Amino acid sequence: MYFCHAAMIKYSTEIDVAGIIIRDPVTALTNVLIFATALWWFRHLQKHSGSYVHSRFWGRFALGIGSASLIGVIVHGFSYYTNDYQHLIVWLIMCIVQGVGISMAQVAVFSNASQLWRQGLLVLTAIQLVFFVVGMLLIQSYEIAKLHVALGLLPIMIAYGLQGLRGERGKSWIAAGILVSALTAVVHTFKLSFSVWFNYNDIAHMLIVSSIILIGNGVRMTGDEHFGTLNPNA
Repeated sequence: MYFCHAAMIKYSTEIDVAGIIIRDPVTALTNVLIFATALWWFRHLQKHSGSYVHSRFWGRFALGIGSASLIGVIVHGFSYYTNDYQHLIVWLIMCIVQGVGISMAQVAVFSNASQLWRQGLLVLTAIQLVFFVVGMLLIQSYEIAKLHVALGLLPIMIAYGLQGLRGERGKSWIAAGILVSALTAVVHTFKLSFSVWFNYNDIAHMLIVSSIILIGNGVRMTGDEHFGTLNPNA
């Protein structure tokens, strides 16, 4: 899924562009692609969501993932210019921004819960986010980020997948998007790569781009279904 990498300076390739050292240039480029895709969906969902909280917070999820990926350009592409401590700080910021994005997905889903459950679920989301941030700052391990992502997105994937089987197409797309993002864990575990110039990080980044597109389309569909229900003449 949308996992942060361990906070160590590691790279496979390095190029010199007009005196500027760029490490793992394809990884940095796909980081930018994730940001561009996420920013497009954020702007689209904010513009067309109106007062529909579900769409607005899914848009903020996309913005969180995209912003973390943009910070990842420094982590991957420009690590030549950072020492170990600076690299760690940037990596922690990247992970925390990503973690906030995951929490926005939870808020998007829980905002549609019944009044009986909504407040409690939102409080649990806030508590989880606080524990995640504190854990990242104290333990500084990507395992904390993996746990936060799993707790945040896997229940949504299961719930929306089941609702998708009952005919809610938009939610089935969202579940499919989360499932595609989960494939990045397989790619990272087995270090699946085409070459040092297009390695497992790059493959994972392309899966994340696909995931964001699927989720964005699913959120758009749920918004259309929502407003169509409210206004049969729409």
